[in-house]
Amino acid sequence: MDVSRVDVADQAAREAAEKRGYGDGLTQALTLVVAPVLFGLLGAFVDGLLGTAPLFLLVLGFVGVLGSCVTAYYEYEARIARHDEGKPWARHQR
Repeated sequence: MDVSRVDVADQAAREAAEKRGYGDGLTQALTLVVAPVLFGLLGAFVDGLLGTAPLFLLVLGFVGVLGSCVTAYYEYEARIARHDEGKPWARHQR
């Protein structure tokens, strides 16, 4: 099997792209933490305005956690799909 320079360059570009953004562990960690914290703070602010104890804090905090989990799931699925491109087990039969 002959590997051309284009294939090597394409692989290097894909690896570099994967290392950016969500490929970075710190970025993933911040994504999982920041959304629930911000939504929780917003909920605490709304609770302070309306006097509704921890209702909005809990609801909006849960929305933030749910959003973080959904984002992490879809980013993982996209990364795995890019990684499995062209692999025999990833080909769909038509």
